[in-house]
Amino acid sequence: MKKFFFMAVLLMATALTMTSCGSDEPEETITATATYNITFSQDLLNACNVFIIYKAENGRNVMEAVTSSWWTKTVTSDKFPAEFGVMYKFSPKSDAELTQEQYDLTCDMNFSCKTTKGASYTNNMTIINASDVSKDKVVSTINKYNGKSVGFRITKDGIVSAANNLNYE
Repeated sequence: MKKFFFMAVLLMATALTMTSCGSDEPEETITATATYNITFSQDLLNACNVFIIYKAENGRNVMEAVTSSWWTKTVTSDKFPAEFGVMYKFSPKSDAELTQEQYDLTCDMNFSCKTTKGASYTNNMTIINASDVSKDKVVSTINKYNGKSVGFRITKDGIVSAANNLNYE
């Protein structure tokens, strides 16, 4: 009986000394923050309704009407690879009075992204560059760009790749 008791104590002592202590510190949460800055020509805004569908927090789709020549959003994601992007919806205004002979239909985007690990990425792009469009070609030009999108994926390590097949439904 003494041997059994001694063995039980020895086994318990061994078990207590062999348990590993895990780190009590929580794992660092890594996030990616993206900023979209988009400019629209006044001629474009006068000729059509503009809507932006963008990837918001953790890839959620949000649609907003654009009412001024400058549109900006900053969003954050902690799901990786993080997906960011925008889709453009242009529809000619039925009540637009196209009285000018020529229109400048332009849209430019600056996209920047950074992670809490210090990685960063910036890209400037022209979405629409249609200058001196005659008034009879405004609607067809706008329709040519309707539904176009641009997107990016970024990994926790900051590797960015184009992602033009993102779902905006």
